[in-house]
Amino acid sequence: MMNSSAVLRAVLLFGVGVALTTFAYAENKYNQYTGQWENVSPDAIPQMNPITGKWELAPPGSAPKLNPYTNEYHMVPPNAITRYNPYTKQWELAPPDATLELNRGDNTYHYTR
Repeated sequence: MMNSSAVLRAVLLFGVGVALTTFAYAENKYNQYTGQWENVSPDAIPQMNPITGKWELAPPGSAPKLNPYTNEYHMVPPNAITRYNPYTKQWELAPPDATLELNRGDNTYHYTR
C-alpha cells in the first residue's frame, strides 16, 4: 500500500504534466495591429481579413469563413468547422484537431491547434 506522501507526489506530478501539455500547442502572441494578446497556434501570422478589413493572427493559408452562429467572418484554415465552447458559451470556428486552451492574458478558453 502506498503512503500518503507518495500519492501526493504522484498527483502533483500528474497535475504539472497536464498543465504543461495543455499549453504546449498554443502561444500567446501580440497582434501589433489590434494591440491585443491572442492565444493562437504557434505558426500564426498577421493576415488581413478581406471581408472585415481587420488584421487577425491566423495560420498560413487561412481564408475568411463565416461563423453562422455569430454572423461574423474570421480568418481560419479551410477545413475549420464550428465548435461549441462551453466556457464562453459561444460557437467558434476551429480546425477539427483543435483543443480548448486557456488564454492567460484574458483568462478565457478558445480553440487552438
